[in-house]
Amino acid sequence: MESSTSMLDRLKESKVFKVVSGYALVAFITVQIASLVSDSFGFGQEFMQNIIIVFLVILPFIALIAWAASSKYGTFKILGISLFILFTGYGTGSYIWVNNFMLPQVKSFLEKDDNVAAWLTASRINSFAPFFSTMSEENDNISALVNLQIQQDGVNVSWKAYGEENEWRFLGKSPLPSIRLPRGILQFKLEKEGYETTFFSSSNPSLKLNNFPIDMGWNVDPINLQVEGSVPKGMIYIPGGNFIPALTGSGVDQVYLHPFYIDKFEVTNKEFKEFVDAGGYKNPQYWVEMDFIRDGVSLTLEEAQELMTDTTGMVGPAGWEVGTYIQGTEDKPVTGISWYEALAYARYKGNILPPMFHWAKAAFPPDEIISPISPKLLKTSNFSKEDISVVGQGEGAYGTFDMAGNAKEWVWNIFGGRGLTLGGAFDEPTYLASQTAPEARMNRSLKNGFRTARLINPRDLNPFGDPIETQAPKDLSFYKPMSDEVFNVYSRSFQVSSTNPKFEKVYIDDSHPVWIKERIKLEVGYNNESMDVLIFRPKNSFGLSAPIIVHPGANYYTTPPEIDDINPGEFSLDFLIKSGKTLIWPAWKGSLNRMPENVASNEDTLRRFRNQFVAWVNDTDKTLDYLETRNDIDTENIFYLGMSYGALFNTHTLLFENRYKGAILYVGGSFPTYPPLADGINHLPRIKTPFLMLNGEQDYLVPKSAANFFYQFTGTPTEDKKIIFYDSGHWPLPRNQMIKETLSFIDKLSN
Repeated sequence: MESSTSMLDRLKESKVFKVVSGYALVAFITVQIASLVSDSFGFGQEFMQNIIIVFLVILPFIALIAWAASSKYGTFKILGISLFILFTGYGTGSYIWVNNFMLPQVKSFLEKDDNVAAWLTASRINSFAPFFSTMSEENDNISALVNLQIQQDGVNVSWKAYGEENEWRFLGKSPLPSIRLPRGILQFKLEKEGYETTFFSSSNPSLKLNNFPIDMGWNVDPINLQVEGSVPKGMIYIPGGNFIPALTGSGVDQVYLHPFYIDKFEVTNKEFKEFVDAGGYKNPQYWVEMDFIRDGVSLTLEEAQELMTDTTGMVGPAGWEVGTYIQGTEDKPVTGISWYEALAYARYKGNILPPMFHWAKAAFPPDEIISPISPKLLKTSNFSKEDISVVGQGEGAYGTFDMAGNAKEWVWNIFGGRGLTLGGAFDEPTYLASQTAPEARMNRSLKNGFRTARLINPRDLNPFGDPIETQAPKDLSFYKPMSDEVFNVYSRSFQVSSTNPKFEKVYIDDSHPVWIKERIKLEVGYNNESMDVLIFRPKNSFGLSAPIIVHPGANYYTTPPEIDDINPGEFSLDFLIKSGKTLIWPAWKGSLNRMPENVASNEDTLRRFRNQFVAWVNDTDKTLDYLETRNDIDTENIFYLGMSYGALFNTHTLLFENRYKGAILYVGGSFPTYPPLADGINHLPRIKTPFLMLNGEQDYLVPKSAANFFYQFTGTPTEDKKIIFYDSGHWPLPRNQMIKETLSFIDKLSN
């Protein structure tokens, strides 16, 4: 008892109680402040738990220091205890920091395929706490060894993630063998005094798309820096090497291209005005060996140039006035010119139009696979704009700009007597970036522009500049549908039953002059999921309105807009609302705000595709159930409208849902290459729904054979189905004809 009392007295004399009490007060105040900070910045519960753990771990050491300070040899004890506390605190703090904060970040970045951020985070971990990290920056999941092949030594090399705004990171001076860098698409900058600054991009060492590794390595030739002043003004040097063209419909797996030059920017109005003022239209040397054709009729140079006038009848691009560009557009791409005018200007500059493969190499990273367009590329694009932008907005792989979106660009190649445009326009779907779009060479659309190129090795013009052969139609006669017995077993997956739908209204917006927009949320009946549905009702409609169920294109699955930003005018569908119809726009499974968080899931592609097909039937059923609860919807006249992706892959709903009066399919068809439930050969013969198909004769993405396959194999009676091919590519279709045929089809079938 006396001993205990003595120890208690000694503790009182050493002021341990006072120090511990003071420490506890400081800890309490700190925790309260940390709680406020945590709530404000959203740090989460783990942050508070770790703060408390740190204070509890340090508490006994604080008491020991207080005791040691009043005892014999106190200075040495304090020093020893302090060192012990230092190392223990470092170890504890490092462990908590690494395992509770940093490693979850690394894993999160990896799930998002952001290997650069994962690599940088792992590097921070290893530099601060190498003994407690279970994830190294040298981990093969996030980094790989590369060998940068540069012909010149002493070149300053910097890098960054492709398409990112972050600053360049200095890597070192060439030669740089066996350098470890994060996986993914990287962009490099090469600088040396006396040489042109050079950019290039590539994958390190492979690009993972939907969990499918495509190992291509570093497939460019050793980079040869160009002597300062040797690159033509306004142009970019593109190194040679093997190249996999990311072009839909090219029919080419790999090509070898020699080095070449290409314009850094699209040709601007100001630059084209120089050509006009220099008498470019009147100089015959720029127009030789051109076979002028309009609507299949050959023209003389004089006849052709009578068509090359502006809005006032003076020579020049279609959008100009009085022989010059509109004020304020001097730095925008020149548009409203034909393929012939673009070629004439290129000759005026001593150049040519870029062949399609050269254009694609300058636009996309060498190992990039676009299906239909990658999010990485989209970051550098000029899509989803209301108008064409001034040049210099979106950077390409080698330092070019505006090659995805902005103006569509004429290239050298001819397809069936037509010219080709690449890159897609500012207001078109993103997947058109890699879509070869045949157009009449006399087409003077206000969306068509161009840039020029100069081949260092003229041999590349043959064969890469040769006319493109039309694809022979595939023989589909050997395809046979499965038997009724087998199909009945397969189709059980699609069986749904109509129920009283559970829904809630999110909002109603009547601010638009043409329509009233509603957003509702529906329970879909699987996986405890709900589905948002947008409804666009016409303001000028009286009585019941016929609903049109919309299934849009692939960009709503790959690079979707925010659901509240959907505008029916984007795909020229506003005419349906103006005609008194109601557009129903579900957030189909896999699209919009129902995209999977990690596209590269472990679920195999075919299984995911099949499950999506099943989900769409359920989505359709629940949407139609909801429509039947409304008193302003004409449920006797429900139509399906599929566009591109929606006209290719959701047509099986016409078989399993009998409430559709008819279907309108824009640029759709069928490809007999998918799992049994998704393969059109099995469900098409069993579809009896009337339908209208509108397609492009020159469509590379959905060729004529795919459209005819759908039309021929569908069980709909001949008198109830119709297919029309327009002299166009994938999109857009001729607006006036599209409106006429669509409304005529709906009116014919409506009660």
